Amino acid sequence: MSEASKQPHPLGDLLLTVVFPSLVLEYLSKPDKLGPAWALFVALLLPVGFGVWCFIQKRGLNFFSIFGLIAVIVTGGLGLLKLDPVWFAAKEAAFPTFLGLAFPLSFRWGRPLISELLLNPQVINVALIQKSLDTSEKSLGFQVLMSRASWGMALTMFGSAVANFALAWYLLNGKLPGGEDYTKAIGRLNWVSFIVIGIPLIAATMTLLFWMMRGISQLTGLERDDFMNGGQTVRRQVRRTP
Repeated sequence: MSEASKQPHPLGDLLLTVVFPSLVLEYLSKPDKLGPAWALFVALLLPVGFGVWCFIQKRGLNFFSIFGLIAVIVTGGLGLLKLDPVWFAAKEAAFPTFLGLAFPLSFRWGRPLISELLLNPQVINVALIQKSLDTSEKSLGFQVLMSRASWGMALTMFGSAVANFALAWYLLNGKLPGGEDYTKAIGRLNWVSFIVIGIPLIAATMTLLFWMMRGISQLTGLERDDFMNGGQTVRRQVRRTP
């Protein structure tokens, strides 16, 4: 098995540590299901279990697991209370804020989350990029590029946090916590936020990815097709022909 195939996949990480726990909290917290406390317990098992598995596999601490755990605790813990709209809005903004902080902090800790999200070895030929950083000037330039990308992703998540807060406040303000209108507004918030926030967030992330890939090309002299896996471009095949 190749080294790239052993690497975590960011989409799978997000599904296990963020999306699935959120679905558990959303749909199993009702009294006729598991109830808030047991739903929180089940939701916590996902990021905790995945984090332990990553650690046992000697992949070290997984940042998606850590921040998924924090998000579940904040979301589920506050979900046990009948929150006023302002607190519910703050809860909605909490996770993107935590995740936004994770990008620059993880870069400072020497385990850049931006690499796991945007430079996954299953998509990007990271080994070739590293090999092309054959001077100290290029290596320093790459570190600057990664730092800027980390802060770019952080600003994207902070923008999402502000949008989450504003949307939740708009939909919930004036409604009695625990009431029928309040519950309906929370349900409306789930799908409206995907359209109003999720789609722009995906677009911003893709824009950041292409910006970073252009920076890598300028820094290393490689074209984008050169460092995209599995590395079998027509140009490279011609170059390798004796």
